[in-house]
Amino acid sequence: MRSRKATLLVLPFIFLLSCDSQESGRSPADARDDEGPIIALVMKSLANEFFVNMASGAERHQAERANYELIINGIRNESDLAQQVTLVDQMISRGVDAIVIAPADSQALVPALARASAAGIVIINIDNRLEPEVLEDYGLSIPFIGPSNRAGAKMVG
Repeated sequence: MRSRKATLLVLPFIFLLSCDSQESGRSPADARDDEGPIIALVMKSLANEFFVNMASGAERHQAERANYELIINGIRNESDLAQQVTLVDQMISRGVDAIVIAPADSQALVPALARASAAGIVIINIDNRLEPEVLEDYGLSIPFIGPSNRAGAKMVG
């Protein structure tokens, strides 16, 4: 069941990223002469079963479609913010078309994502919602795909 949920969480971003980016004014597929876009999945700890399942689901999706390149990264432990910032910066340097990120910190990662956005990279936030006020401070609008803790708590209650 957890594997299915992780897979379902990852799949919507693929559809979003396979479309041309209206905000950046460029088509990721055109950027590399008929090669598909490069999508980076930057997660929290790959030692966590949830993120291992998410990575596996993303790899299966990519293998079935093969119209994009997938780069999967994760930090050693879920609180290693500096490493996650480094991974985002590496993806900017690599020139990926999109970063799908499960942030280790909902506020402190925003400056790195602002650099990615300034570089024309599409960003999608999954799992842990980035802080709306901090995004607003940086002039960012980053879509979130993930659970609602409030709705989950209401269901449990």
